[in-house]
Amino acid sequence: MRDVLVPFFKAGLNNNEQCLWVTGEMFDAEQARLALRATVPDLAERELRGQIEILDGQSFYAPGQKLSPPELVNGLLQREEQALALGYTGLRTNGNCAWVSPNQWNDFLAYEEQVQEAVRDRRMICLCSYCAHDMDDGSQGEVMERHDMAIPASRRAPRPPALTAKSERGSDLEDLRAVFERHKRTFDLAMTASQMGTWRYTFADNVCTYDENAQRLYGLTEAHFLHDDEGVKGKFHADDLDLMWSRVAAALDPDGDGRYDVDYRVKQIDGSWRWLSAWGLVEFEGEGEHRRPVAIAGASRDLTERKEAEERQRLLLNELNHRVKNTLATIQAISMQTLKSANDLPSAQQALDQRILAMARAHDLLMSRSWTAASMRQVVERALDAFSPEQVGVTGPDVDVSPSQALALSLALHELATNATKYGALSTGDGRVSVAWRTSDDRLYMEWQESGGPLVEAPARKGFGSRLLERLLVRDLGGDIALTYDPAGLRFTIGANL
Repeated sequence: MRDVLVPFFKAGLNNNEQCLWVTGEMFDAEQARLALRATVPDLAERELRGQIEILDGQSFYAPGQKLSPPELVNGLLQREEQALALGYTGLRTNGNCAWVSPNQWNDFLAYEEQVQEAVRDRRMICLCSYCAHDMDDGSQGEVMERHDMAIPASRRAPRPPALTAKSERGSDLEDLRAVFERHKRTFDLAMTASQMGTWRYTFADNVCTYDENAQRLYGLTEAHFLHDDEGVKGKFHADDLDLMWSRVAAALDPDGDGRYDVDYRVKQIDGSWRWLSAWGLVEFEGEGEHRRPVAIAGASRDLTERKEAEERQRLLLNELNHRVKNTLATIQAISMQTLKSANDLPSAQQALDQRILAMARAHDLLMSRSWTAASMRQVVERALDAFSPEQVGVTGPDVDVSPSQALALSLALHELATNATKYGALSTGDGRVSVAWRTSDDRLYMEWQESGGPLVEAPARKGFGSRLLERLLVRDLGGDIALTYDPAGLRFTIGANL
């Protein structure tokens, strides 16, 4: 009906005719208005000034009431006279006759016969539409006899075989209805569970019709969506439009297989974007050089979770690649500085093993959190777990630090502990180390304080540990450090952004 009636009324509007479109249940006024607006952009203005009326059949006809053919014909002729008086070139109408009941049929045939005679030589074009599925062959013949031109339905669904008793007919119809409802319910549940919805895009009116599941996926509040430039640009992500239209063009190729498959992002009601996978098949009419596409029917599925997982994986691989390069560079620097400052090869090997082990423990900690962050408390406790709680005190809130900060802190704590074991508070049984941290204004403050050990003297030259603390921490922590050689005990403080 779209293929016939939309061009029919578009031609009438372009010819400056006044138009009346009375619709039926299967193609109601809302659908008709949406379909016509796709090809007549100023339809709303034409409706306002009265050039066209689009009405539901239930509001225009009187279903069930006795018909008066002369009154109906006179009403139609009066509309033509009013159209001409208003300056229109004539009247163009269409009425959907599915409303006619069996007890109105004879009067309706009389009306059709009188209309055919009345419109001759007048400025009128009247087109009647019938529901062929509700008419037997005899009824179609009666209609065709009363019109100068009639186009029978090209395809008709087969009627169910006649039953011998009314009760049997009712029972079978109820059984069929129950089976249909059960299958529909199963289908709807399956589509909902698989986060899928169905749709059909018709080219005659440039409208896509979505089922309830698809409406939720596409962030729509109604079934019909007009695929004009404004609607498409407002609904689909700009970066995906070229790909979408190229896939549509490929599917519409009359020499192709009509398959359509594309992933794109659609805007939701709250302004967010959802990834969808859409696929379908094109419906063609005609053969050979006359083959043309009329619609695409298909389904869509929510891909948001999969796309987000792919993005997380991509970021994780990039981060891992970056971390591996940084780790190798750090190990290389540690190796060079360790060998450079070592007195002999065995001590250099031991120091290097311990430093790499400290990094490995930090890596294990980060792996447990997928390299997203690490607990500050776990970083400190793991770096100092070889020492007795009687000599090492740890206090601070449970706060997360970034992967780079976790690695830098692990190495720093290892160097501080190694130095304290050799020369500082942990070299004697009475010595003690306190590690405390706090947060304020999105910054982390940590303090390493030694006490009870030998008197502290500033070294004549900076060793590897001092250089590592100053360079590595400033770079990877993105903060400030201070190393104080207090005679009562070494003190080391850090201030870094979280």
